[in-house]
Amino acid sequence: MAVALTLSELAEKLGLTLPAGANGARVLQAVRPLDVAGADDLSFLDNEKYRDQAKATKAAAVLVREADAALLPAGCIPLVVPQPYMAFARALMVMYPAAKVVPGISEFAVVSAKAMIDPTARIEPYAVIYAGAKIGAGAHIGAHCVVGEGVQIGAGTVLFSHATVMKAVVGERCVIHSGVRIGQDGFGFAAHNDVIIKIPQVGSVRIGNEVEIGANSTIDCAALGETVIEDGVKIDNQVQIAHNVQIGKHSRIVAQVGVAGSSKLGQFSLIGGQSGIAGHVTLADRVMVAARSGVIKSVENVSAVVAGFPAVDIQEWRRAMGALSMLGRRKVKAGNSEAAAAGGPVAKEIEVHPASPFAAESFK
Repeated sequence: MAVALTLSELAEKLGLTLPAGANGARVLQAVRPLDVAGADDLSFLDNEKYRDQAKATKAAAVLVREADAALLPAGCIPLVVPQPYMAFARALMVMYPAAKVVPGISEFAVVSAKAMIDPTARIEPYAVIYAGAKIGAGAHIGAHCVVGEGVQIGAGTVLFSHATVMKAVVGERCVIHSGVRIGQDGFGFAAHNDVIIKIPQVGSVRIGNEVEIGANSTIDCAALGETVIEDGVKIDNQVQIAHNVQIGKHSRIVAQVGVAGSSKLGQFSLIGGQSGIAGHVTLADRVMVAARSGVIKSVENVSAVVAGFPAVDIQEWRRAMGALSMLGRRKVKAGNSEAAAAGGPVAKEIEVHPASPFAAESFK
């Protein structure tokens, strides 16, 4: 449920200045998209694709860049900010605050007498807490979660239902969504001739502060040493992080990515959805990997952008895709010439839109 705020209260909490003549006593009841917002709602405009919606919105106020403020209809109050999307996120935090953790241990939870549970923590029904586990102040362990022997969960961290954490130290104010598995064995086997032997995975996982891990993602423990997820990393749903991987601070990893063993991602990395990072690969800081790419060798340049399989510099990938597209057009033309000479059917030529990233002008 949203917390109703006056325009003046919201502006104060977000550090905004109301425009001259704005009614600061006007009450905002909710945050809604431009096209459905009503007279008591706050909205935002960040993407130019939604400018037409901004022109017709019925919202009471809109978070907007100065250059776009004139788009809003009469009566709609522009709240001018440099980054509307960031302001939108903060407005949601203010108007939709997280529920306070009500401390206590459910009578249906199974908690070892040798576990250390802070009195301000919450343990929900059917959670299992093993011996030596340590649950920090204000932590929230959801229903059916499993916290393994010796695991540490930092202050303010939330485990949603059915999460499992083994052989790990988890920092403060982390969010671990439902179905996450942390600290299970990595995929380690020694093979010789027709014999395959499992390599015991005796390491652990270390997760920093303010990390978020999406539903059904998995982070394997190290074979030796640690798998490391540094502070501020954001991991989407259904991501696989293998043993001994290191993810640098404030990196973002989108859904269905796989990172193979012993790879290292630099700080502020951005890995697009369904991409794969091969084992023992290192990415420099701020590297961006386009969606559905395959990185099979290290990327040494800071802020590089790579794409394709195998992943190469994105400009090189675009030139290659453009050349392939144009090669197809030449083959169609050649085939049409032969068919016309023989009196046969003529194939339709493939067209490339001038604005396409595959257009010839993009590859000069």
